[in-house]
Amino acid sequence: MKSYLRVTFTYMVFGVLWILASDRLVELVAGDLQDLAYFQTLKGITFVLLSALLICILTRRALHKLKEQQEEKDAVFRKTVEGSHHILLNYLNNMQLVTMEAEECPGFKRETLKLAHEASAKAEVELKRLDAVTTITAEQIDSTIYHDLRRPKS
Repeated sequence: MKSYLRVTFTYMVFGVLWILASDRLVELVAGDLQDLAYFQTLKGITFVLLSALLICILTRRALHKLKEQQEEKDAVFRKTVEGSHHILLNYLNNMQLVTMEAEECPGFKRETLKLAHEASAKAEVELKRLDAVTTITAEQIDSTIYHDLRRPKS
């Protein structure tokens, strides 16, 4: 059940039960009209205090659960970034090995090897930039990865 519905439903049940039970109790205890007025006021104040306490407990519990869920999402996000970084680093290492092997093959175009070296060097720089990120947030990752696109062209 959604937390706002749980809070609402619990408050509704509490309110109805309080009214029914406390009215019955006041009816039994109050001897005259003056006692009735006094106990009704006392009953109202008690209801407000208990309602406030109940709402505080329920919302605190809901906010705590929400915080735990957010922390879990943040942890998954961080692990996803770390995993992606690891995969890309392995891929880059493999591409550098392929390039070194290609250099040994006769007839392999030097322009292609030059492009491969440039791509590997650029990827290595980008991975080092990503590795330097200390606080993993969506904004930080975004600005690190897309920094070239955001810089004004000179």
